[in-house]
Amino acid sequence: MGDIGLLTIFVGIIAICMVMITAVILFIGIQSFKTMQKIQDFINHVENELSFLSTKGAMTLHQINELLVHLKDETKELSDKSKLSLHELHDLISFLHDETKTLALKASNGIAKVTIGSLAIGAISQYLKKKKE
Repeated sequence: MGDIGLLTIFVGIIAICMVMITAVILFIGIQSFKTMQKIQDFINHVENELSFLSTKGAMTLHQINELLVHLKDETKELSDKSKLSLHELHDLISFLHDETKTLALKASNGIAKVTIGSLAIGAISQYLKKKKE
């Protein structure tokens, strides 16, 4: 076995390593794509549920607020102490309404960030997939 034989064996080993590395990269790409799909489905589900809950919460608080306004109008003859309590309750409900809106916006912002991250991972996956081809 001369220099050419050793060179052939060395080149063969390098080729086998390249094939193995390509297979590993392909496997990782496929797994990341599957994971991305699952993450995207989960994000869509959470986003839909959050939108539904936020809308339902806002509608409920709005209805409570309208009821309190109606009750406020009906209680003009109540004592000053009762009126003060009703105003405090109205203020508390308004505060809760505002806090719920704020939390819904923060949650939506978090979902948007996760969505952007998943899109970036998808782009990397597509890049690696095209790079492999």
